[in-house]
Amino acid sequence: MDPFHDEVGYLLWDKAHGQVIRCFAVPRGLAILAGGDAGARDRVLTFKAEPGSKSYGLCQNKYLLERATATAFESTFTFNDDGTLSYTSDLVLKLAATGDEMHHTDRNTLHRIKRIHPSAEIG
Repeated sequence: MDPFHDEVGYLLWDKAHGQVIRCFAVPRGLAILAGGDAGARDRVLTFKAEPGSKSYGLCQNKYLLERATATAFESTFTFNDDGTLSYTSDLVLKLAATGDEMHHTDRNTLHRIKRIHPSAEIG
């Protein structure tokens, strides 16, 4: 399967400030630093970002800005009782050609196929 695009990034938890952070880039020229409130035992994490935010924002290259401006991002991760992880995401774009808003959405449920702990031997 050839993915439409890949994301490269990180999930971080700032325990001291009770924040969860999702930091990733899409190779076509969009970087997102999204975040929200989170506790150690939360089973639902919500990440938000908007352009110009000093804490959680969106940044895109000139090529994309000429065609579609990212105006908002929201994503939710849910840790399910059966051990799966479900997510949704919504990137709102204002299209230059029409002036209309478009929601670039995604959702899926991930199933763990192998558990690897950093202290376990890999062999």
